[in-house]
Amino acid sequence: MCGYCITIVSTMFWPSLVSLYILPLLIVVVITACRRFPFIAGSLLAIGWFSVFYSLLMSWSTDEYGKALNIEGEIVSLVSSNRDWISVDIVLLGLNSPQIVQSKLRLFWQKPPKVSVGQRWLLTIKPKPKPITSILNQGGFNQQKNFLAKHIIAKGSVISAELIEDSPSYRAQLIAQLKPVLKSYSSGDLILALVSGDKSLISKARWQELRSSGAGHLFAISGLHLSVVSMWLLLLARLILYRLVPINSRRNWLICLLVAGIGAIFYAYLAGFAVSTQRALVMLIGFIVFSAVSRYSSSWERLLYALFIILVIDPLSILSASFWLSFSALAIILLTVSRANAVTSMANATVLTSGAEPDNQLAKQAPSKSYFKPNKIKLYNGLKMFWAVQWRLTIALGIIQAIFFAGTSVTSLLVNMLLVPWFSFVLIPISLLSLVSFMAFTALGLSGYWLFELSALLMEPVVVVLAIVTEFSFSWLVISDELLAVLIVASIGCFLMLNIKNTHWRLVLSVMLLPLIMYGGLRLHSPVINNRWQVHVLDVGQGLAVVIEQNKRAVIYDTGARYGETFSYAERALQPFLVSRGISDVDYLVVSHSDNDHAGGVNYMLASYSSVKVIADFLLKSNTDESSSSSAKTSLRSSSANSSQNKAPNQSQNVSQSQYKNSNKPDKACRPHKLDWQHLQLDFIAPNQPQKGNNGSCVLKVSDDINSLLLTGDIEKQAELALVAEFKDKQLQSRLLIAPHHGSNTSSSAEFIDAVAPELVVFPAGFNNRYGFPKQKVAERYQHRNIPSLTTGLEGQVSIIFNQQSMKVRTYRTDLAPFWYNQVFRFGQMQNPE
Repeated sequence: MCGYCITIVSTMFWPSLVSLYILPLLIVVVITACRRFPFIAGSLLAIGWFSVFYSLLMSWSTDEYGKALNIEGEIVSLVSSNRDWISVDIVLLGLNSPQIVQSKLRLFWQKPPKVSVGQRWLLTIKPKPKPITSILNQGGFNQQKNFLAKHIIAKGSVISAELIEDSPSYRAQLIAQLKPVLKSYSSGDLILALVSGDKSLISKARWQELRSSGAGHLFAISGLHLSVVSMWLLLLARLILYRLVPINSRRNWLICLLVAGIGAIFYAYLAGFAVSTQRALVMLIGFIVFSAVSRYSSSWERLLYALFIILVIDPLSILSASFWLSFSALAIILLTVSRANAVTSMANATVLTSGAEPDNQLAKQAPSKSYFKPNKIKLYNGLKMFWAVQWRLTIALGIIQAIFFAGTSVTSLLVNMLLVPWFSFVLIPISLLSLVSFMAFTALGLSGYWLFELSALLMEPVVVVLAIVTEFSFSWLVISDELLAVLIVASIGCFLMLNIKNTHWRLVLSVMLLPLIMYGGLRLHSPVINNRWQVHVLDVGQGLAVVIEQNKRAVIYDTGARYGETFSYAERALQPFLVSRGISDVDYLVVSHSDNDHAGGVNYMLASYSSVKVIADFLLKSNTDESSSSSAKTSLRSSSANSSQNKAPNQSQNVSQSQYKNSNKPDKACRPHKLDWQHLQLDFIAPNQPQKGNNGSCVLKVSDDINSLLLTGDIEKQAELALVAEFKDKQLQSRLLIAPHHGSNTSSSAEFIDAVAPELVVFPAGFNNRYGFPKQKVAERYQHRNIPSLTTGLEGQVSIIFNQQSMKVRTYRTDLAPFWYNQVFRFGQMQNPE
């Protein structure tokens, strides 16, 4: 089991999966090595099963994109709604399903009928051109990894639908009954999440409160919740049975264990058997079974059983944040408790060796004088253990949280010290008692709307704590990738130094603290680097966003698109990228022109970076009208995940001037002029006068003494030829060119390419975009001149590092995160795990 689990976890860092052709060989070796080399056998078993599982998941038989498909599926999740569109997740059924592994589709449905979880539909869908391929940038939300963790293998639009069966599960019916009742309470969203695991009522603002306070785990049904339920049921059953029907056998104890187990299973069912719930349930049931058969098993053994079972059932669960958070939390708790028990055992052994009597014996000898002493000692030890667990959880889970969400809650330690006891002893038992009463009243046909009054009253202190903590500007600490790396190294070093007693080894391990010390010193006095600067062309779908980075400061050229009121590439990709790079100062925002795919995120960036100077040729919406200004400043990777789910499939492609009613003039118009910035020259070379359309794009050349970059927006052949005629003597020549108009047929003329003579061209074009950019003829023009090209939709983020004479190129899929789950997924290739 150890070999299996370690190998499955290691697949997070594999560049590709093993070919299925060697599966027979793996089976033979596993059988042969099973007895003599069990660790190796488990490891090989993991390699084979992971590839088989992935193949089964992705083996959905589809035609090429563009053809309508008839499928049968069951709705398992209502993801989001946006105007007259909704998005739902369905499980494939019938002939469309891989049978062994449940494959899901993410469907977008315009003007749907009333739908609910549990309904079965016969659907005609049109597959999306990108099965699950999504944008990939540093710091951004990795949607395709998230899709794989959820077993979502493709996306599509619903053309027509026929309802086959409408028999929702008991959980779905119960949630439907609870929602109208709990909506009347200000904390009804939290109560619903606590008693049923349904978080659909939680607003974006509430999610922000839970993230900032670090209290989100209290509303994700997991080990704490199942343990509390089992404990209360065990105590209640024992109280009743041992008093009413005492018997001199283990029958009553077995019945108590059975009641506790059934209660935990039912609560896990209400939670929808989420990953964190499954893990906790497996461990709890294992403990109950071992107790029933009188077999001793250590906590670490039960953790291994739980990990093994989860990874056998679903190896892809390692791709989800909840998997790492839940298992890491339990491992930290077990480590803390086991260390405390070891210290207590050593202390007792020392007492016995010295001939003294332990404290409990002294208490028995003098009960009249120290009646409360044992209870005080137990209370003190309990509080001490609680503190030890909480501060360790805060540090370790804070780092894990930073890995997935680019930040961590500073106030989580205080919040959990206050709320965990409140949930354990008051809120969870009262809320579930209210739920059981509601279920009974509903079954009898009685109204039970008033049954949650006490639960709502007890939830009010929680709401107050969340509101107070969120008001603190420092409640959420944004952490860059560099800081995260040095914190991980320093944390590992501190852990090893505390657990290794040898002084020499402690001195050696102290070296692991040097990166953190050096990082702090550099932040206090950062040296100015003049000869090294970077250009990052972000993957923002069919749009453009470029970041020029120098000395942890930035110039931004375009922001990508915005769709509706809930989705912006500036929020999902651009700002998380800046956070991950540790860039807090954006000096200039250059907006080439007003098309949505270039200017859609301007208002979001103005709300996030109020001091930025804007260079553009059109009017900008006032910062004060940006409704999301406060949330924009604390945007997280996880909030990007939520916003990414709300994108409607059909949105307008232009930012009209009517969107800028309360307008502000930009700080500077895009007219030919030069600026010195961080020892680089920003040379604005076009247009000479305001011009509507693509040919009015702001053309910018960025250069030092050796290297240069040319940004052209969406200019077409007419503007290109005008530039060639105006600038001669190699004034347009640049080592790096961002292709005009995403590589359309109307741009990248031969004369323009020859005048620029780039060493590399980058096409900012989305994967399988509907325009077919970059056009083949355009790409061939660069190829015939031996100019290498990269496309953001295929490569993800493209970063170019200029350092004196050198120009290094790094792409997200090839260099920054070259892992199998970041590959480009295409139709017709989904079944290939290599």
